[in-house]
Amino acid sequence: MKCFVLAGGSSDRLWPLSRRDYPKQFMEIREGRSMFQDTILRNIPFCDEFVILTNKRYENVVCGQLQVFQELEYRLIFEEVALKTAPAVIICALQCEPDEEIIIAPTDCIIEGDYNTTVTLLKSAVKEDKLAVITCKPANYGESYNYVYAGRKIVFGAKPSKNSLWDTGIWGAKASVLLQSLDKTLVEKCRTINIRRNVIERESTEIIKPVNLIKAVATNNCKFIDAEFKWTRITDISSFYNYYNKAIKNNINAIINNNKGVEIVNMVDDQLVVANGLKNVVIVNTRDTIYVTHSSKEADTKDIANKYYSGNKRYFDFQPKKYEIWGVEELIGSAEDCIVKLITVFPREFYEYKSKKNVVANLFITQGVARVEYGEKESEYSENQNITLTETGKYAITNTGKTNLVFVCTEKSIKTNGNKSKKLDFLVKMSPSFKDNMWGGTKIRDIFGKDVGEMDVIAESWELSAYPDGESKIANGEFAGKTLTEYIEIIGKDKLGWKAQAYDRFPIMIKLIDAKQSLSIQVHPADDYAISNEGELGKNEMWHILDADEDAYIYVGFNKDVTKEEIIERIENNTLLQVLNKIPVKKDETYFLKAGTVHAIGAGCLICEVQQSSNVTYRLYDYGRKDKSGKLRELHVNKALDVLDMKKYTPKTYEKYDAIMRYDFVKTLIGQCKYFTVNKYFVDGDCILPPSDSSFRAFVIVGGSGTISNGFSAYEIGVGDTWFSANLENININGKCTVLVVNI
Repeated sequence: MKCFVLAGGSSDRLWPLSRRDYPKQFMEIREGRSMFQDTILRNIPFCDEFVILTNKRYENVVCGQLQVFQELEYRLIFEEVALKTAPAVIICALQCEPDEEIIIAPTDCIIEGDYNTTVTLLKSAVKEDKLAVITCKPANYGESYNYVYAGRKIVFGAKPSKNSLWDTGIWGAKASVLLQSLDKTLVEKCRTINIRRNVIERESTEIIKPVNLIKAVATNNCKFIDAEFKWTRITDISSFYNYYNKAIKNNINAIINNNKGVEIVNMVDDQLVVANGLKNVVIVNTRDTIYVTHSSKEADTKDIANKYYSGNKRYFDFQPKKYEIWGVEELIGSAEDCIVKLITVFPREFYEYKSKKNVVANLFITQGVARVEYGEKESEYSENQNITLTETGKYAITNTGKTNLVFVCTEKSIKTNGNKSKKLDFLVKMSPSFKDNMWGGTKIRDIFGKDVGEMDVIAESWELSAYPDGESKIANGEFAGKTLTEYIEIIGKDKLGWKAQAYDRFPIMIKLIDAKQSLSIQVHPADDYAISNEGELGKNEMWHILDADEDAYIYVGFNKDVTKEEIIERIENNTLLQVLNKIPVKKDETYFLKAGTVHAIGAGCLICEVQQSSNVTYRLYDYGRKDKSGKLRELHVNKALDVLDMKKYTPKTYEKYDAIMRYDFVKTLIGQCKYFTVNKYFVDGDCILPPSDSSFRAFVIVGGSGTISNGFSAYEIGVGDTWFSANLENININGKCTVLVVNI
């Protein structure tokens, strides 16, 4: 399924919160992420590719905000002139195959609740060749909402009627159905439009008048889906106030005394706004602009911008956070003798710093690796190192790593009071849940020293799991004995990072797997099928080989193209193994298994598995084995055939990236998909891992020993341990050990 992401609006009505170069869809409204990023995140389970429709002036912002989504398939389509939504959607739909399923997703709304169920219903309507429209009464009603009247004739518009529904703007359809549902004249004109280097050519659009999708609908072939979620649009300052100040509760730096009908939006943490004895007033305070207006005149911002634009361009266009091709530059604060900026440089890009006379700059690296060049001089720096730039001239600061380089740039002087706020201890050791499947062995007990009680066979150790069939627990500290789910409820889901907020359950699982015998030949469904048929997410997974017997192997994929009929026949005559890739394995290899890939772990493998939080497995073949009660183990052939990739698969280990080498550690990316990232650290000394606001982290100790700490508490670590940390703190690993670090 393709997702058409509508991200082109300029949103003058939200000024001065939004700017023409940084409109509302890109503002960090939701716990460190934008509505644009939120739209991408909630549609990842359903969509294989994202087509992002936006204005050319937002190219750097879009590319910058997409950096956080690893392995995301996307394509950018730019408008040079604003055409509103219909032409761009039609142009992209014309490039799709007729049966391609599309979801259209606006980026100006807040969605909370059961999005997955609603989209599953939408997809069912799409398969019925309907134009599916999700409707929902907004949590906060305001202006600029759209409606649909579902009478004898379906009419979309901006004014409500007696029997109208609220249109969320989230639509779904096959490409052919979508095109048939829109104004035929407009569709035919759009066939003549040229796209060159992802840009809709200005000259070829002169025959088209800008028009929104709701004005282009010309069909009764619609199906309306009642949303299972809560929904509201951010259309103006009042709607922003209603969401941001009440949901986020940020207005601790505002005082409203003896007022009536007063709204204060204060976006500056170190400034206090006080309103006294006022009535029906809106006050917006940003770092460079204060806007005070009567409530009834709030929407005049567009007229103000047009009238006073000349001479005030920087206040209407620019934002302290500026996206460039190379990365992001954000003004954090300034005083008469000091400017502080947060600089993010994307992988393989460079930032040019121009040092001025009598200005001393200090760079403190919080993440990544930097090569600093000045003339013929060249040096490398890494996390938690300071760089002082004293020479006048140009410095080239290059990101030589595979992740973002982030540093704080302080010019001239820096003052600190040395005070530190007290932190809670969010670093915990996990106690696993064990599984005694018939094919298991004893290595999890013998090698890792796990306390398995009276169990003779231990097939799996669920190290990090909030899945109901086997939750891991907290092993140490004040939360000892709590399940992972209970622990998250105590500390707050927001501590897991903003990526985790879109999931209704903890998103990943980490297992240790000991296969004394071969596992069944099986397959896992993708999110789309699993949500529709099993009520949970699908399962993409990664296998990292911790140990392997001399003749150990795995099965991954078919060695030739096959058909359903052939698979069924081979299951019946016990020849299915003949068409599978049998791959000898050895220690330290990594394999990624995409949902839909037939696979099995062979005898003699000890594996660390990182996967989506799902237990949906469809067994194709099980060697005729019987369970404990003497019955043949159940197969799930029909469902497996629904989701199998039957094309020939070429086996390969995960493509290894260049290792990042430091004095005390070596870091290698060993696995990555849109659901999780796994880095392997070889530590020999002291290794500091900075936090991220996007994700929690898990640490699986697969070799050696040492200590792990967060600046608050320190603990001994050994082989087989799994530790979990929220996104709040630096993690320090000291010793001689090998660690897998997992995040989403």
